[in-house]
Amino acid sequence: MLLIHHSIGQTLLLEPYQFISRAQDTVQAERGTFKVLEDRTANQGDSIELSFIRFKSTNPNPGPPIVYLSGGPGGAASSTAKGDRFSLFMKLRAVADVIAFDQRGTGLSQRLPNCPYQVEFEMGRAINKEEYVEQTTLLMSQCLSYWEEEGVNLKAYNTDESAKDLDALRRVLGAEQISLWGISYGSHLAFAYIRLFESKVNKAVLASLEGPDETIKLPSATQDFLWQIAQLAKDNYGSNTSYPELKTKILAVHERLKDAPATTSYRNRRGGRDTLTFSNFELQMAIASFYLKNPKDSKQIPRLYSQMYEGDFSAIGPDVMVVKRYLFSRLRPMALAMDLQSGISPQRKATVDNQINSAVLGSCINVLLYAWMNQVDFPTLPEEFRQLKPNKVDALLLSGTLDGRTYLRAAYEIAAKFENGQHLIIENAGHDLYMQSPLIGEAVLKFFQNEALQVERIVLKPTIFD
Repeated sequence: MLLIHHSIGQTLLLEPYQFISRAQDTVQAERGTFKVLEDRTANQGDSIELSFIRFKSTNPNPGPPIVYLSGGPGGAASSTAKGDRFSLFMKLRAVADVIAFDQRGTGLSQRLPNCPYQVEFEMGRAINKEEYVEQTTLLMSQCLSYWEEEGVNLKAYNTDESAKDLDALRRVLGAEQISLWGISYGSHLAFAYIRLFESKVNKAVLASLEGPDETIKLPSATQDFLWQIAQLAKDNYGSNTSYPELKTKILAVHERLKDAPATTSYRNRRGGRDTLTFSNFELQMAIASFYLKNPKDSKQIPRLYSQMYEGDFSAIGPDVMVVKRYLFSRLRPMALAMDLQSGISPQRKATVDNQINSAVLGSCINVLLYAWMNQVDFPTLPEEFRQLKPNKVDALLLSGTLDGRTYLRAAYEIAAKFENGQHLIIENAGHDLYMQSPLIGEAVLKFFQNEALQVERIVLKPTIFD
């Protein structure tokens, strides 16, 4: 083990680490650990240990370290690097050291205890939004009490503290600047770092952008995305199967469930058949949770709604079962605390309140989180956190036109704040866009290598609807 002391009073421990991807690719790396204060606002309290994996650069004159920021919140960079982005982690070593940094409470960094309580909802009864709010708010109150009894300081788990952890990483690495590479919540964290430490950013590559005030998605944006799918399905890119009346059918299905719940049977994993009954709210939850994120998900939407329009709800049955039985079987403390403290501005709250009951899917991407924000006494970061001010960071921002999680309309507003930014639109790409085409990885590498990008738009082959 190599022990490195720094004059700032922190100690970085580095040790050799054999990194093995899920595809069994093996590379020699380093694991680093260092400690930070858990709660800087109190300037006291126990230190927590943070961890990262460093892939050493193959460049004899490497640039500032490239730090990967996972989404979620709650994703672990050390885990992400094992998946299909492994090859991109390896390619970026041609520029600089690549750091898979596990944010506080995730991955190889010091973890928090999961809540032992959970809630399931009855299979044989349609359950409305109000009951979900009531039961899950009670669950969260039980979990908050448990974490308090365990001495967990949840308020220390917020995006500003995480941004300060990121700068502590920069300092223990002895780097004047770092480059940021992230996606989804990782961009949310990056925006906080830019607000606090803009001069310390060399470059930033951020995808599927979640702005500082976009933890709660607008119901109208989710509805617009669903109508975008309906429009594309009209001729289905000229294929033999098309859905000319999909919007009408979607509206009809949800109106029908408002009046009367649906009952269906579906094949379970044991090969038998189970029966369940569900409400319009539970259908909204299933669609928003499982069918909007990427084209491989949303390609099923036309077929699903067409079947439901004809009275066949069997295909959606297993997804509703997951909503009822498993969606609230675990509340993860880091993710919950991060989202709650990111909060929502008064202006956005007024907009959500105005839209939530009229949009076809309500606000089901994060409707219960929004309800908890309104009902549970939990601290939030100050309003300045939720304001994205103009900056001069050299940035490449990437957005997919078929991203059903972080929407293109909001991404344009974010990109306008980057005076030295480039906004690359990936047509037909979804939320997890980095590996949806080799062209995207090539653009990321070129940008980090200071090569000019010759395109403002990459067009991928469309995913045909089922």
